[in-house]
Amino acid sequence: MTAPTREEIRTAVDLPGAIILDVRTKDEVAAAPLTKKPYKHASCHLDDPSELLEKAEELMPDKNAPIIIFCRSGRRAGKAKELLEERGYAKVLNAGGLTDLESIL
Repeated sequence: MTAPTREEIRTAVDLPGAIILDVRTKDEVAAAPLTKKPYKHASCHLDDPSELLEKAEELMPDKNAPIIIFCRSGRRAGKAKELLEERGYAKVLNAGGLTDLESIL
């Protein structure tokens, strides 16, 4: 599957019910938070996605809402996207890293 375009991400962020999801570690978030839009947080490590899986239904109860995921570089966001899609989330976009997303917003 191809990566979403900048315009697709920009459009998704502005849709009703859209959720921006940060899957970086708490330390990464504290060091460089996203300041342009409200977001939700659940860490997703490549070898341990348990926090994301535990918080998914609470943070994102509507499985049809657009979910825009980002991390530091995009790799963990890709893993999180796969996991959420496996659990029935229908509109998940990997926005890449924090700087990628901020340049779009």
